[in-house]
Amino acid sequence: MNLSDEQKIVSIMKNNSLHAYLATCDGDQPRVRPVSPIVEDDMSIWVTTGGTSRKVKQIRQNPKICLAFVELPDGDRAAIVIGEAQIIPDIEKKKRVWKLASFDLWKHFPNGPDSDDFCLLKIIVKSIEWRESWTAGAKIYEPA
Repeated sequence: MNLSDEQKIVSIMKNNSLHAYLATCDGDQPRVRPVSPIVEDDMSIWVTTGGTSRKVKQIRQNPKICLAFVELPDGDRAAIVIGEAQIIPDIEKKKRVWKLASFDLWKHFPNGPDSDDFCLLKIIVKSIEWRESWTAGAKIYEPA
């Protein structure tokens, strides 16, 4: 089976979602932190976080982000997402994405998906720089 570029990128992101790093803008200073994005087959990307976190404050001021998925240990496969983060207040979307998480969100948000502290970010993809291996080189994907 010949996988499409989109399927290859989704595979890289899903397989490395526990090794991802989100960069936001804090004024003119980039800020990077580890996150565990939830990636869907249609390339929808979600990040869960605390509603009062610094990243949410930064996104409110400037929604531009960079999100890096890197295969450990040597970074051979990687997908670097350039885009924007959108804060999603819709409780039904929060509940749907909560169920998709491969990790225990209850541990971080004991009051569940409708608690005030649970914040859902949708990553709007502008482009993705990705590679299947160091030797294959980087490619650029732009959604239609």
